[in-house]
Amino acid sequence: MTGRRYIAENGTEITDELVDRWAEEAENGFPGAEVTPFEGRAWEADTEPLRPRTIRLSDAMGHLIEADAKRNHMSVSAWTRAAMTERLSHLVDA
Repeated sequence: MTGRRYIAENGTEITDELVDRWAEEAENGFPGAEVTPFEGRAWEADTEPLRPRTIRLSDAMGHLIEADAKRNHMSVSAWTRAAMTERLSHLVDA
């Protein structure tokens, strides 16, 4: 193994090679797999339109968010939605 090592919650080892294989399969449309696309968001019965919201942040926090979003090739809005979804995910699973 040449790259980083990750362990999934269930104990499965996730290697860079495995991630690369998954990425290649995704780019090739998951050959041999039956993929059922769906519309909407898992936490909503009906997909609601996204609306702008205003929040107050310090400049330091704003810069940290912008930098992390850029590192992850995300918009600040997408980064913020992902962070909020992660924080609220336990409410959806209940």
